[in-house]
Formats: sequence, C-alpha cells, structure tokens
Amino acid sequence: MLTIQNRLFKTLLKKLATLQLAISLLFLIGITIAIGTIIEQDQSPSFYQNNYPINQPIFGFIDYNLIFNWQLNNVYSNFWFLTIIFIFGLSLLACTFTTQLPALKKFRLWEFLNLSAISKVPQFKGKLPKNLLNLVSYNIYTSNYHVFRQKTRNYAYSGLLGRVGPIVVHFSIILLLVGSSLGTLTSFTVQEIVPRGEVCHLQNFVKSGRFFKTPQDLSWRVNDFWVTYTQDSKTNQFYSDLSVLNYRGEELQRKTIFVNEPFFYKGVTIYQTDWDILGLKANVNNGKVIQLPLTKINKSGKNFWLGSFSFDVSSTNKFTVLLSNLDGRLNIYDNAGTFLKEATLDEVISFQNGNTIRLSDFITTTGLQAKSDDGLVLVYFSFALLMISIYFSFLSYSQFWFTTNSKNVFVGGKSNRAVLSFQEQFTKTIQKTSFFSEKY
Repeated sequence: MLTIQNRLFKTLLKKLATLQLAISLLFLIGITIAIGTIIEQDQSPSFYQNNYPINQPIFGFIDYNLIFNWQLNNVYSNFWFLTIIFIFGLSLLACTFTTQLPALKKFRLWEFLNLSAISKVPQFKGKLPKNLLNLVSYNIYTSNYHVFRQKTRNYAYSGLLGRVGPIVVHFSIILLLVGSSLGTLTSFTVQEIVPRGEVCHLQNFVKSGRFFKTPQDLSWRVNDFWVTYTQDSKTNQFYSDLSVLNYRGEELQRKTIFVNEPFFYKGVTIYQTDWDILGLKANVNNGKVIQLPLTKINKSGKNFWLGSFSFDVSSTNKFTVLLSNLDGRLNIYDNAGTFLKEATLDEVISFQNGNTIRLSDFITTTGLQAKSDDGLVLVYFSFALLMISIYFSFLSYSQFWFTTNSKNVFVGGKSNRAVLSFQEQFTKTIQKTSFFSEKY
C-alpha cells in the first residue's frame, strides 16, 4: 500500500513539474492580470452597474452580471485566481525538487572520464606531452577551477553558481507568490481626514483583504499641521506631526511626516496624502470667539477658500473672507463683492461701524492614509533574490577533463554558455605550457 502511495506521489510530482503545465498556468495568470488591469478593481457595486450596464455590455459580453458572477471586480483576491497561483507554486516546487536539485547534485559529482570518453567531448579537445601533466593541472587550477584526480584521470569544473541560478529563480518566484498572496488576503488601506489636534482610529477602510486584522488598541493624534511655500507662493511641502497612542492615551512614538516620508509603527504605515482648511477662528469686538466655516473652491486648477461673517445675526450686511493658502494673508470683501483690504492672521480688522474682528487661527485638516501589508517583506526579499539569481544565471558552468597514456596528456573541455570565451580560455590553458592542441 505504501509503495502504491509513493508511486502515485511521484507521478503527481512529475505531472506538476512539466513545462507545459507551468506555461499554461503562466498564460492563465497573465490573462487574469490583464483582466484586472482592464476592469477597475475594488469599486462599489453602483460603479459597476453604471459603467457596465446589462443592456449595453462592453465588447458584447462584459457587463455587471459577468463581473460579479466571476468576481472580476477583485480578481487578485478571489478563490480561483489564488488557486491558480497555488498550483503554479506547487509546479515550481515540484520542478525544483525533482529536476533542478538532483541535477545540481549530479554536477557536484566528480566526473572522471577515460580516454575514449574524452575523445567524444563535443566542444574542444587537445593533446600535450605527458611530462607536463602537473603544469596543465596547475594552469587550470589558477584559472579558478576545482581540480580533482583519480589515478591517471583528472576532472575540473568552475561556475557551479551558474547551475544554482535557476533554483534561486524558482524560490524567488515562490516567495513572490506567497508574499503577494499573503498581502492580498491580509492587507488593508484606510483613508482618514483628521482635524489638527484631534485623535483618529483606523475605521474608514477603502480596501481590505479577506483575513485582515487591524490594531484595535492603537490610535493616532495629529499634534500639528503646517504647509511651506516657495517664493512664488506655490505649495512646497505639507507636514503632519503625529503621535501614536495606546488604549490609555499614552504616547508610544512621535514623528513628523510629509509626502514620501511616512510613519512606520508595528506593521502599519501612515502616509501624508492631502490637506484642507475647514475654517477660521475669530474674535469679534475683543470678546466673542466664533468659528467661520470655509468652502473650498477650485478654479483653473488653483484652490481658494471662501467664508462669510456678520456682526449682527439679523443683519444682511455680511463680509466675505477669501484666502488661497496658509501663509496668513486674507482678503476682505463687503456684501457687494467690493474689495476692502488685505489683512494678516492675528491682525485686528476695524470697520466703519466701529466693529472689529481678529482672525486668530486656521482650522485645518490633514489627509492620512494608513496601510498594512504582511507580505511586503517577502515580496522585497523575493525581488532581491531574483536580481541575485539573474547574476548567477550569467555565470558559465565549464568543465575540463584530462587523462594520460604512456606518451601524452589528452585534454577535453566544454561550457554551457559563453562558448567563445571558454574556447579562448581553453586555448590559453594549452598555450601556457608552450604546446599545441590538435584534433584526433
């Protein structure tokens, strides 16, 4: 019974290790990725209903029902795509353990050939006087070859790493598949808009895997937010001073982030994404403190914030505040839209009726994006291995054989790539002993 199971297992491994299966799976993966590129992923059902209507299918067959029946709205995390990835990984593992590792073990063996076998070496052959056998061995050894002897037969090889390269490629691809699948299943993305001075939790999820987990005992506080500008008043950079807090409200870590400088903490990365101005704090007639809400207006690609106030609730005489950035400059207009004056933040502004107002501070919000991807380290490591394996794959695996009879040393050699370079090396090895090579 055990023998039958072993045979079935070996048969399954051979089936999984076939090149035809690997190519077919790669083709399916490529088609799936193309579908995921064409069809927008992780959108709301209403988005697909509006953009892929049943009565007007794209290309005559792509509609809302097809997308949701085949889960084409999340192809990278659905069951059938992960199954293809899993089988492809098994195919790579089977090929590695049934073909590549045994072949590597064979290449490491000392392959001593007799005179008849050396004469059949397909690439290069040569003949030297017998008394220079040791010199030939020395010349090959100094060319970074591992040299072995067995009586009159000798063997040397170099570039075994070139045979390791394909194995490392397979393992790097497997790690890439595991890392990307793990990230797809456990990652999440949260988008938060947080006012300055407020505390936020991870709650506004825009994307998440099937098995994601969020840290429930952590929160983030926006200690401060500010924007820097260039000399021509264009936005240069915007910053958020963040603190990560535990469930008791105690600060665990603090950092100032900006675009391309995120905040890392226990697998969660906080990015600076956007910002906005909600309003202004104002002091009216040196007494009452009010908040003026602002409305964001985009005109010709430039943002403006607009708000209004009056000194008497029942009065229709309102004034308008206009600003374009956080540099502290404000423009004041009357009810008819006539420009009155330009003021600065914290300046006391007086009006003809004796009323005063002091705009003391901005009420700002910062846009934060929190991401977590447990498979990211594996993905980066797999790409590092892949780059190393590509370098290994360019290394040539070369072999020398030489043996003697009563008069001569017979030399043969071959290489799996860079044949011209190996031919030059073979010729130099022969010529170093001041003898010639000839065919026989």
